[in-house]
Amino acid sequence: MFRPTPANLCPTMRVRYFDISVPICEEMLVWPGDPGVKIERSRHVSHDATILGARLALGSHTGTHLDAPLHFSAGEGTVDAIPPEALIGPARVLDLRGNIEIGRAELEAAKIAPRSRVLLRTDNSNWVRRGPMPERPAHLTGEGARYLVERETLLVGVDGLSVDLPGRHEAHLALLGAGIPLLEAVDLSAVEPGDYHLICLPLRLAGGEAAPARALLLK
Repeated sequence: MFRPTPANLCPTMRVRYFDISVPICEEMLVWPGDPGVKIERSRHVSHDATILGARLALGSHTGTHLDAPLHFSAGEGTVDAIPPEALIGPARVLDLRGNIEIGRAELEAAKIAPRSRVLLRTDNSNWVRRGPMPERPAHLTGEGARYLVERETLLVGVDGLSVDLPGRHEAHLALLGAGIPLLEAVDLSAVEPGDYHLICLPLRLAGGEAAPARALLLK
């Protein structure tokens, strides 16, 4: 069976694929106040074929999704304008389980290289698919977000529905204000900390502030 190989990997190397996207279904967890998912399936018989289809209704922040600067009026950048270079390339998964607040000290200890893509694995991966979301999920503090801006981070991924604590917006404003795309609601429960190759492909929603995305890690 043919399996695609990233251009920067040796063709003879065995590649492991980790799909870190949350499956979209009507029972999935969504942010409080956001629209739920509705899937209306259709069936049509034409001559000798049965044609199946579906109508989808969902919010732009449903499941695994990418936030663009426009989301918090932190800039004019839209999701369809984010350069592919930010969304595809080497990425590091950091093990931050056991932490509720992720600040500068926790990130400094991880020794993040400048201009890297980072994904934060926390205890949120235990509930990100079906919930329930705790009252105080693991989150990035404003100080932690500003540290990532200082490191000129290319992309930040988190395994919660939001990078911020509910009711707060410091991390969103810091990251999106610096033009750093934010990949939220990834499931890292089956991914060990370390270095990977990220492929993140959001829907090319013209003028959108965010869009659902399929995200893969290759090892």
